[in-house]
Amino acid sequence: MSDILPADPVDETEFRKLMGLFATGVCVVSFGENDGSEHPPISGMTINSLVSVSLEPMLVSWSLQNSSSQFADYAGAEKFAFSILADSQQAIARRYAARGDSALNHGDFIWTDRGIPVLRGAMATIECRRWENYPAGDHTIVLGEVLAMDAQTDYAHARALGFFNGRFCSVGN
Repeated sequence: MSDILPADPVDETEFRKLMGLFATGVCVVSFGENDGSEHPPISGMTINSLVSVSLEPMLVSWSLQNSSSQFADYAGAEKFAFSILADSQQAIARRYAARGDSALNHGDFIWTDRGIPVLRGAMATIECRRWENYPAGDHTIVLGEVLAMDAQTDYAHARALGFFNGRFCSVGN
């Protein structure tokens, strides 16, 4: 017999509202293939689930919704990058929060030396190689091993784009 008591029923809507009180950062996860064409294939998605997981090895994670229209592409991407957004990049965050890739603007991205697309003007970028995927309810946790990182901002004066209580906000000094 288990000593663990069953969980009390929790209302999904109330849970979502409560978790909205946990402020998070906002970034765009992206991947693509620089095939030399004028508009190489790129995918970008706004997320607020980026988490530092380990220093040895350096790992980060993010949560991918299983019902995403691009689930297979993101879950299978061997290399991907996170572009951490500045508070002035709310329009970019909204663009890549839209379903599908209809709002994709190739001019928003530049290619790194490792052949991964990142957003122009991002506060910082983290390039990763997929480490592992783990099922987690209606999401999949994607772990990435950090290959490279770059900061384009002065940390002392940085103002990041955040998400709190269902709205974008500014986070920083």
